[in-house]
Amino acid sequence: MKKKICFLLTLMIIVMVLTCACSAGAKVEETLESMDNASIEPALPEQSDVGADEDVSEQSDVGTDGAEEPAITPDLNHNGIAEEVRLTDLDDGQGQRLEIWENNELIDFEKGYYAHAGYTSIFLCTLEGEDYLLRYHPTMYQGVCMYDYVLSTLKDNTETVVQRNRVDFDINFGSPIHDNYEPETIAAFMDEINDLLSHSVQMLNTDSDLLGTFEKEGRLYDSLWWLDAWEPEFIRDESKSLLENLKDFQTAMTAVQESVIPEEVEGLPITEPLEMAFYSGVGGWGTYLTLNPDGSFVGDYFDADLLTEYVCQFYGQFEKIEKLTDASWSLTLKELELDTGHSVGEEWDETEDDYTIHYISSEPYGFDGADGTALKPGAQFILYSPDAVGHELGTELYGAVEFQSWMHKHHEFNSDDDILGCWGLQNMEMGYGFFDN
Repeated sequence: MKKKICFLLTLMIIVMVLTCACSAGAKVEETLESMDNASIEPALPEQSDVGADEDVSEQSDVGTDGAEEPAITPDLNHNGIAEEVRLTDLDDGQGQRLEIWENNELIDFEKGYYAHAGYTSIFLCTLEGEDYLLRYHPTMYQGVCMYDYVLSTLKDNTETVVQRNRVDFDINFGSPIHDNYEPETIAAFMDEINDLLSHSVQMLNTDSDLLGTFEKEGRLYDSLWWLDAWEPEFIRDESKSLLENLKDFQTAMTAVQESVIPEEVEGLPITEPLEMAFYSGVGGWGTYLTLNPDGSFVGDYFDADLLTEYVCQFYGQFEKIEKLTDASWSLTLKELELDTGHSVGEEWDETEDDYTIHYISSEPYGFDGADGTALKPGAQFILYSPDAVGHELGTELYGAVEFQSWMHKHHEFNSDDDILGCWGLQNMEMGYGFFDN
């Protein structure tokens, strides 16, 4: 349960990370600067002065072509009663608030802001005569993409999810932390969301990238703005399908993004043991690691929940140490052994000073994989020195979004003056980060 809580906390921290501009290198950042100024009118009118008991059903909307359209009156809770949709400005125009009213009762509201961390896009999607809320979040940060949507109703005035999907990928092809980019999977997701958008009306959208794409396309269609951000290295071929352009993009950018060539070295770039820790900064859990110059390590994980403690002691060895840059080294896990003294899942009690502690033997959190079990030999790690930077494509931490979210003293990487400032160790399978202060 703690790992699930930690995962949610991690996502919250990632949202904080997203306050800086999306980019996929300097060219993408330049594109974003120009796109931030682009906007299209939302599908709903401003109703800042409309009171709770005023009828907005007769008001008209202004579409992107300037023509007046009927006000939106959906039935999102599927009870046969038309609802009222109201859109108001927030914080002197820094954002907008979407409200759904029924019989003068507020049944749902959403907020969106024009600053990147507040991007929100919500649509009224009508399928086979039934109305749904469609929330779409196409997120990119440092070339790492997390695209997801949720289709839901307000049945019984409570959101009920009926369909959802997500695709994760990154476009940092030359980076040692490049994860995955599957054109077929990406194109299938885009076909799915674009089909839903084709049956939708925009209600709230503060995402400047998406707004710019809709304006370019002249309809609610996401053609992936970043495919147009790499000229002359890559130029979209409008005569080809999205899938074909995604494949061509991969070929072109793999050729121009210089890959790191590892250089094998004898040992770690440290002369004394490093005391490192992996924790969220919230709660009573942590994994503490001692990393030695010869690549050996010992670790101790604990999680306290009142008088119950989850514990794990472990040790191991790294091998095949390779220098990636002047501030990063690749490590391969040779050995990982648990020596808690109890098999994973075993429970026992110990009494001391009139207190009985209930212990549960656990996996080595931080040295575990996607299945929650201890990593196997061959698992990859990267060690970063305090001089590591991450402000542009090709620098050590660019694209290490999950790892950055675990930093004890979080800060943004906007220039080469923004350094990590401490030693860091990244579990490549999960993105978990250990730091020495």
